[in-house]
Amino acid sequence: MVKVKHGFQGQRLIVLPFNIIEKALNNPLTSDLAIHSMGFFPRAENHCIERKNGCGEYLLIYCTKGNGWYRLNGQLHIVPENHFFILPAEQPHAYGCGEENPWYIYWIHFKGAKARYIYEMLPGLYRIDLDESSRINDRISFFEELITALELGHNDEIINYANLGLNHLLATFLYIQSYRDVKTRKKGNPNTFFISSATHYMNENIERKIALKEMASYFGYSESHFYRLFLKEVHYSPMHYFLRLKIERACQFLLNTRMKVNQISFKLGFEDQFYFSRIFTKVMGVSPKKYRDEHARPPKP
Repeated sequence: MVKVKHGFQGQRLIVLPFNIIEKALNNPLTSDLAIHSMGFFPRAENHCIERKNGCGEYLLIYCTKGNGWYRLNGQLHIVPENHFFILPAEQPHAYGCGEENPWYIYWIHFKGAKARYIYEMLPGLYRIDLDESSRINDRISFFEELITALELGHNDEIINYANLGLNHLLATFLYIQSYRDVKTRKKGNPNTFFISSATHYMNENIERKIALKEMASYFGYSESHFYRLFLKEVHYSPMHYFLRLKIERACQFLLNTRMKVNQISFKLGFEDQFYFSRIFTKVMGVSPKKYRDEHARPPKP
């Protein structure tokens, strides 16, 4: 078999210049995760790569059609359709298409401080099941969007957009079920309306002091049922979430108004400003005064 690295009809291929990659890795916005190269190989017949010394980047390969294989640490793995894997940097490896049914693959070489941790979370061959909520087309569309972005040029804005987008793309592989649930909930989760209504109610009453019993009663639930349902969907208890909303609103007041800390405390339903300051410090890591000193711009007169 004649081995082919690339050059497939209909392929898309992006290889970023060395200086662009280094600039991204020195940019605080993108230093943790940066694209080296990426592309799409359709029906990659005779595709075969062997790197006896590995390469300097991590490599994700996503087989959307056909089949292929890869070899790592002396073990051969067959890669069917709708499977993906990541190869670690600096380790010998090889990979290629199936002889009878060559694979169609999206791939991306990436590096940065987070790259190793991503590989450690996905050390093997993974299947993406097909069902009504699989979102496979959404993932492929975003893969192609990043390729298109890099085809437009290599200015700072495009490179930053693509590299920040890489975080989202890899998240769709890291957290497949969450990626699906986001869209499923929009379509039909019966609790979506409840959570939306409950958080809206909290925001509308953020300046009041409300007990769990009053909140649950408003929606016609017992305290225990309201608590369990909210905790299951939001992963915060109702009162904890309500408290965090108050602290977020306090941050807005500190940044955008001349209100004193005690005024903000009373406005948000805290009868004791010292209790408010303790809660604020616990949530934000600094006192209200220090938060304002560090972050606020002087308001316009």
